[in-house]
Amino acid sequence: MKRGMSGPVIISIILHLLLILIFILKWNLDKPKRPAGGGGGGGIVNAVVIDQLKFDQHRQFVKQQKAKQQEAAREEAAEKAAAAEAARQAKLEKAIQLKQQQETEKAAKEQARKDEIQKQKAIALQKKQEELKKKQEQAKKLADQKAADAKLKAEQEAKAAKEKAEKEAKEKADKLAKEKAEQAAKEKAAQAAKAKAEQAAKEKAQQEAKTKAEKAKQDKLAKEKAAKEAKAKAQKDKADAKQLEDELFSDSNDSSEPAKGAAKGPSAKSNTPSNSAGLGGSGGGDPGYGDKVAQLIQQRMLIDQSMKNREAIVKIRLAPDGLVLGATCISGDASVCRAGITAVNLIGKFPKPPDEASRTINATLQPLM
Repeated sequence: MKRGMSGPVIISIILHLLLILIFILKWNLDKPKRPAGGGGGGGIVNAVVIDQLKFDQHRQFVKQQKAKQQEAAREEAAEKAAAAEAARQAKLEKAIQLKQQQETEKAAKEQARKDEIQKQKAIALQKKQEELKKKQEQAKKLADQKAADAKLKAEQEAKAAKEKAEKEAKEKADKLAKEKAEQAAKEKAAQAAKAKAEQAAKEKAQQEAKTKAEKAKQDKLAKEKAAKEAKAKAQKDKADAKQLEDELFSDSNDSSEPAKGAAKGPSAKSNTPSNSAGLGGSGGGDPGYGDKVAQLIQQRMLIDQSMKNREAIVKIRLAPDGLVLGATCISGDASVCRAGITAVNLIGKFPKPPDEASRTINATLQPLM
């Protein structure tokens, strides 16, 4: 502060000295000439005293003015500094409030975004669960309908066979009766032999009718048994599929564990690059995971006799969470391809793939009867 004021102070001092010098010079010019003789010296001394007093008063006045100016400058500087500090503090507080408000709004927006994401995930999960349940119900309904159709067909065939046998027996009996009547009219002499022949023919016809009826009954029982076995097999396949699905979901994160239940259900050949045997699928990912996916597909396949000794390769694309993105037939029998793709769509979602390469699987499907 002292260094900053040194320049103005020096200039002020110089100006005051100049004023004093001018005043002295003026005084000397205006000073009356000394009168002759020594009697007039007292008046001149008094004038000098008076001028010196004015000079001291003026100097004191200048000093006071200078002090006031310095004090005013200091007060003005202090006021400006206080005003600047107040403005800086106000600006800083406003910036802090604005930043806090922006952070609060940002946090609120981020929380709203997260809440919306969770809501959409929950909706998607519920939708997938509902779709899976619907597909399972459709599969069960289809299996039950197939079993009911087989049973109805067996009953109808048995009934038709029985009616046919009864009709044939009746026609044969009528024919024999007619022949008997005609023979009686033509050959009265051989009535006893004819009666015996008729009796034998009648017994033979009855035996044949009995044999056919028994055969029809056995056929009916066999078809009913086949229908029951088909229904039991469908139930067993469903239970095996559920068990396999539980096993897959329980160990989907352990790709090194051997596939479980490889001996259940229809078989599938491995198509992995390492040529490993057993159920399988390939695509450059975990062979064990591909085997499990192929086995799960075959547990859900609906097969018939036309697929015997036939095979097909189905390509499945999965999302990172195991959701089915698409299934296409690469090669092989068309009916096996359709059954495999239908099974994939019924499943809807597989266990989470262990790596990125396992999201694409080429499953070789070969139904066994």
